[in-house]
Amino acid sequence: MDISVTPANQYLVEAMELKLSDLAMLWRTNKHTPEADIILRQYRAILLCMIELGFHSSLDVDSELPKRLMPPEYFALFTR
Repeated sequence: MDISVTPANQYLVEAMELKLSDLAMLWRTNKHTPEADIILRQYRAILLCMIELGFHSSLDVDSELPKRLMPPEYFALFTR
């Protein structure tokens, strides 16, 4: 867990990170279906919310989507 996440938000961010992993797996199994766009929007919304709550770590590989689908705000975490 990233140390910049406040203790009050730690549980929430951890739960959101688990949800990202679930959504990434769901996207991989549905990437050629109409549901892929819905999954992608949910994934991005959760990741951006995590960043707003102080998450500044890299995600596990299983939790990431292909680089072209990841929001630029995620990569900005590592270029500051």
